[in-house]
Amino acid sequence: MSGRKRVLFLDDDHRRIETIRSHPSSAGWDLTVVETADACIARLDEGTFDLVLLDHDLGGEIYCDSDREDCGMEVVRWLRRNRKEYGAFIVHTMNPVAAAAMYMEISSMGYPVAQSTFGSPEFYRNIGLLLGEKAEVPKGSKKSLSERAQQYIRSLRRGK
Repeated sequence: MSGRKRVLFLDDDHRRIETIRSHPSSAGWDLTVVETADACIARLDEGTFDLVLLDHDLGGEIYCDSDREDCGMEVVRWLRRNRKEYGAFIVHTMNPVAAAAMYMEISSMGYPVAQSTFGSPEFYRNIGLLLGEKAEVPKGSKKSLSERAQQYIRSLRRGK
C-alpha cells in the first residue's frame, strides 16, 4: 500500500461519512472511518496516519460540552498524553467554540492543523494541502456556511 495516504475520519453523521468515502481523492487513500472518540483513540494507538479528520460533537448531539469523554476533545486530550508522530489534523466540527479549542490545543503540540467546516471549499483545500495532493472541491460545496447549515438542519429534521 505504499503511496496511499492513511486517513482517519472521526464523525458519526452518516451523510458526512458517505461524502468523504465518495470524495474523488479518497480512492487513493487508506481511509479508516470511526464514529466514537474511543474508536478513534484505539486507531491512533495502533498506528500513524497522514491525516486525521476530527469532529467534536458525536453521538448525534450538537454543541456538546468539551469536558465530556465522548466528544472529539477527548481525542485531543489523549494526543496530549500519548505523543506520537502523526501527519496532520483537520478539525471539521460545526461547533465553533470546540473547533477553536481543539485547533489551539493540537497546534500547541506542534502538529500541522487546520480548522474548517466539513464540506466547505476550505475543508477540501486543506485536505489537499495537508496531504500534498491536488485539492478537489466537489460540486455543490461552494455554498455559503449559512446555506450549508440550513441544508444540514433540514436534513436532520428529515432523519438520517
